[in-house]
Amino acid sequence: MDPERDGRIDKLNDTLYSRTRYKDHLDKRTPVREFESPNVEDKWQTPEIDEMLKHDLIPPRVRPFMKKIFIAALIFFFATVLIAGFVFTGGGNFVSSKNVDVSVLGQTKTLAGEVLDLGVSISNTNNADLEFANLSIQYPSGSRNPDNTAEPLTYSKEDLGVVKKGTETVRSIRLVLLGSTGEVKEIKFSVEYKVKGSNATFYKDKIYEITIGETPVTLTIDNPDSVTSGETFTTVVSVALNSREVLKNVVLKAEYPYGYSVLDATPGSVSGGNIWALGDLSPGSKKTVSIRGQLVGQDKEERTFRFYAGVSDSNSASPNPKVIIVSLLDTLAISRSSVDLSVAFNGENVDTYIAPPARPVSTTISFQNNLPDKLLNPRLEVSLSGLALDKSSVSAGDNGTYDSLNSKIVWNLVNSGRFAELNPGEGGQVSFSFSSLPGPSLALGANDITLNFVLTGTPVEATGQSSLTVSETRKVKISSQVSLSSKVLYSLGPYTNKGPMPPRVGEETTYTVIFNVGNTQDDMTDAKVTARLGPGVAWLGAPNTGTENIVYDSLSSTLTWNLGALSSGSGFSSATRELAFQVSLKPSIGQVGTAPILVSNIVFSGQDTVMGNVVTINNPSLNTRLSGDPAFIQGDDVVIK
Repeated sequence: MDPERDGRIDKLNDTLYSRTRYKDHLDKRTPVREFESPNVEDKWQTPEIDEMLKHDLIPPRVRPFMKKIFIAALIFFFATVLIAGFVFTGGGNFVSSKNVDVSVLGQTKTLAGEVLDLGVSISNTNNADLEFANLSIQYPSGSRNPDNTAEPLTYSKEDLGVVKKGTETVRSIRLVLLGSTGEVKEIKFSVEYKVKGSNATFYKDKIYEITIGETPVTLTIDNPDSVTSGETFTTVVSVALNSREVLKNVVLKAEYPYGYSVLDATPGSVSGGNIWALGDLSPGSKKTVSIRGQLVGQDKEERTFRFYAGVSDSNSASPNPKVIIVSLLDTLAISRSSVDLSVAFNGENVDTYIAPPARPVSTTISFQNNLPDKLLNPRLEVSLSGLALDKSSVSAGDNGTYDSLNSKIVWNLVNSGRFAELNPGEGGQVSFSFSSLPGPSLALGANDITLNFVLTGTPVEATGQSSLTVSETRKVKISSQVSLSSKVLYSLGPYTNKGPMPPRVGEETTYTVIFNVGNTQDDMTDAKVTARLGPGVAWLGAPNTGTENIVYDSLSSTLTWNLGALSSGSGFSSATRELAFQVSLKPSIGQVGTAPILVSNIVFSGQDTVMGNVVTINNPSLNTRLSGDPAFIQGDDVVIK
């Protein structure tokens, strides 16, 4: 280490940390030295650079052999580009879909229902054969086989075999197109093929458009210009064929407006009251459908009917038009009825009322004069008919006169002043009741009662002329009468019961429960009986049920007896349906002094196959009071300790 340098450092330390050598700061200032700019040349070039620029650059030396290789590569590149462009843009490739052409010869507009002939040409301008070629056709909706117009055409595929290079293959296509006027149909032709030495499959498609001209079916509707609300009128719809070919499976469909109800139709509809299968139409033939119904609405309202004529794909029981050929609208105006006539059965204003056998049906007839003038001598008459009617049950109210011989009730109507007239806007109501014969007395199929209501009177302005008449028809259908009985036994029945009688707290007593179901008329479907076991009651089963279907749900303590079909006459002309099952009761201390419920919520339900309504019957709960057991003694039903 340098001794001189170490001495300077030690001296500096002594000066820095010494207390005795401290000196006051001296305010010495040194002026800033004036900046001297360097001498910069105006030009950056030096003499050396100028000397270098004066000499010419020596070009690199190119060898003749490398130059020839470069020129040859350039020529080859441009030649390749030209050849590729010619092949792929000019179609000069050996196999290209552009060299396969599909053309269709035929008319571009056809009449619906007429046979359409088309020629399809497949040409191959490739330099190779097309192998395994086939022609597939996708037909539009409404296409039919010309040999059987009931058969739809959707897709076809034909083997073309080998299409030689430079040749053409022609095929003939025949079909019938159905549709509405002006509708455009598209037929898709596809050629599928392979080439030798390749597993790839190539395609060529062609879309051919055809416009539907005039329809072969003419649809006409004959309706009144206006109808009175609630009055019956007839609509006549005619379907005629104008084409030269037979049209098969013709279907007529109607869409009715709100407030319209169909009473009957000729011929009858095949589905929903609005679809008719007209069958096959021959050239020049015509078929007619007559629909009788009622339209209810406000004065001056308009309602529109819409009818469709088309064809279906099959002769099914409920065909729907798969292809609509023609449709037509018809609008009716509603005018106010001269006299309003309204009928209610047990408070229900319906065209068809369903009632149980031998139960009174309370009927109310309301009427009102809507004419601007008085209606003189108003008279209301009701005629009842039907084998199900119990003539002795008819009872007329409001001063009506009942003719039991003719089953007719007559009222000579009067106003509030007891005059035989109805002022404009004035009305009133009368009532009567009737019932059907008991279920066992009803003949098979005799379950209808028909009521015809006729109100007559003479308007003041038409005195001496024909009277005004307003009529209504209603039906009452008698539904199946199902009987449901239930009882609890101890000493009788298919099961042996045990346990104390009367029942004792904490001890088990078993019981037999028996259900019986009968039916007077009309077969029923989906018939079943449901019931629920009471508190403290356990299900022991039903081993002697035979073919009966029993289901017990332990979570809800619910029993379901599925009867299925319940035939007419069960329990009368044939054996009753019966179910017996066994339960046990283990009473609790809280049931002392009571007769516990064993089975509750006993309900029968089933659908009447003729009426279409659901019949429901409820039975009271069953407890330990065994009134149907001959060995039962009063007091054996009460729980003891």
